[in-house]
Amino acid sequence: MVDEYYRLTDIFETISFLAPDEQVTCVDGTSRTLFVGTSQGRILLVDLSAKDVLNALQLSVNAPIARIVAATALDYLVVLSASTIFNIEIKTLKPISSSAVSNIAYLALNKDPAVADPFALQLALVTNNRYILICEIKADNLVIQQEIRTDDSVVALSYNKYCICYALPNAYFVHNILENKTLSLFPYDSQAIRPIIINTDAEEFLVNSMQGLGVFATSEGVSSRPPLFWGLTSIVSLAYRSPHVFVLTASSVTVYSSEQSVVLQRWPFTTGTLLECIDGQLYICSSENISYLEQISWLDRAKALADSGELDEALQFAENALSSGQCDEDEILKFNELKQKVALVLFKREEFEKFYEVAVSSELDPRVVLISFAFLLPFPSGFRSELSKESTGTSEKTFDDFVAEGSIELISFLEHYLRRIRKLHWTAEFRRDIDTVLLRLISLQKDKLGAEDMLLNLHCTFDDCNEWMRKHKRRKFLITIAFCLSDFDRALAVSRELYDENLWDDGIVRLCLQFFPRFYSEQTILGWVEFLLKVRQDDVIDGLKRCSVELDHSKIVRILQQERSTLIKYLEGIKSLQIVEFHSMLFLMYVDEINNLLGGDQRREKLYRRELRTFLLQPNKLNLSDMRAVLEIWPHFAVELTLLEGVKVT
Repeated sequence: MVDEYYRLTDIFETISFLAPDEQVTCVDGTSRTLFVGTSQGRILLVDLSAKDVLNALQLSVNAPIARIVAATALDYLVVLSASTIFNIEIKTLKPISSSAVSNIAYLALNKDPAVADPFALQLALVTNNRYILICEIKADNLVIQQEIRTDDSVVALSYNKYCICYALPNAYFVHNILENKTLSLFPYDSQAIRPIIINTDAEEFLVNSMQGLGVFATSEGVSSRPPLFWGLTSIVSLAYRSPHVFVLTASSVTVYSSEQSVVLQRWPFTTGTLLECIDGQLYICSSENISYLEQISWLDRAKALADSGELDEALQFAENALSSGQCDEDEILKFNELKQKVALVLFKREEFEKFYEVAVSSELDPRVVLISFAFLLPFPSGFRSELSKESTGTSEKTFDDFVAEGSIELISFLEHYLRRIRKLHWTAEFRRDIDTVLLRLISLQKDKLGAEDMLLNLHCTFDDCNEWMRKHKRRKFLITIAFCLSDFDRALAVSRELYDENLWDDGIVRLCLQFFPRFYSEQTILGWVEFLLKVRQDDVIDGLKRCSVELDHSKIVRILQQERSTLIKYLEGIKSLQIVEFHSMLFLMYVDEINNLLGGDQRREKLYRRELRTFLLQPNKLNLSDMRAVLEIWPHFAVELTLLEGVKVT
């Protein structure tokens, strides 16, 4: 592990530009420029790369600059001096205006604004008459949105999102803006400590407390996060850059871990007056210099931390460096490789949420993870990786082994992970393998694809799934895959296998009928009709009615002759085509069915008689004499003969 996290580097010599009794009182800016406020009412524009003062402004009030907010989106500075707010143009350092609000003692910027407008600033202003004003600035107009009355003068203030933390001369408070509710945190002795408040995370603050403690607080009160112990030495200034807290005293600078509440690094520093974090960069101001705390070898530090198992710290170090723009392309690539290794370790630890975040951000090939599960292999592409074996090991366990050991959560996560990852653009080149394994995972938990999954745009083939599904006795699932892939002939082949082995069920029939409109060839339809006629003939006609392909009815009729009732239904459905052959067949089948049912099933006999009579009354292609000759053979068709006579007269 690297012993030093940061080093102190001088970037600007203030002694050359300040009067003997002039000091730096505040700073703000960007990664390239700083705006420095002084005790004599001056604002200096400092170019960090040139290490030079490009411009300077002397305010007419000739009072210390209490606060500078660089509103770069609005192209001006918000400056507090002599209890007055000034707007200063950034490029020229010329005053634009001064606010109508006066008697301002303190100013705090909302660093996590609760507005969508990027050109709006949210500020909290402390007045000398014991008010905190919640304000919004748009286009040089300051609007007061809420007023908070305090019992005494505010001596410290910080603002984040919907929460304000402030100090009166004897106690700390938090105020919830949405609920307009103030909560007392705890008292302190102003004779013993200097009240200091900084914003840490969202609606969380760190305050300088009694007994040498730094206490975290939220709108709910004192945070559950453990306090920091920095001793009884007087604190000059605090700053925060996640996950580190920086403490400036009269004799040193100390770096703390806010997560572990421990000291990470300390070095002597005796002339510091101000510590500020601007755009992720930490600056220390003194009577002689403006310096910054430079993070040491972030990539090496990250690697060392990762090797020691401190994964979150490793990634945070690297991300801070990336956000500050101090990395070249080669380092970024190396860090991405590190993130991928970290992701695999997180997966091995079963820290799935963190794994997913890191794996996606580093574009980790999911096959590197999946290859560790022997029961899900092989990949259709033949992919192999040594990286995953080093990090996660290779498991020879079966799915049943995982279930027996209570690892079903892991299997569920893998499915969820693949469902999400397959949609990302950078997974396109290995989406075939992803979809194949995803189907295997689903099949191990379900016997068929659900309705939503049937709509998946799969990038694998039936052949990619066939062997594995058969080996793991998932042929019913394989049928649904075939349907999903519109491979209807393969679906039929597997269906026949299951039927022959008495493994068929009605669910497959329903699925088949659902897909009938998508059957694209007559041959496919004929095959399914023949099969369904054998297993569930009642549904054949429903399927045929939904066909989108023009059929040769003679071929259908030839197949349906195995089941007379089904054939009759089909012939009834195509009566309107006025085909003599089919009309003749239907007429004779009605007659045969009625003859066969005499003295038996009276309900069905009546049904066929009604259909026959309807047929006789409707236009058809048959010769009346031929029909009469048939009906006259049997005496029980007297009514039907009478109907024929009526038709003849008409």
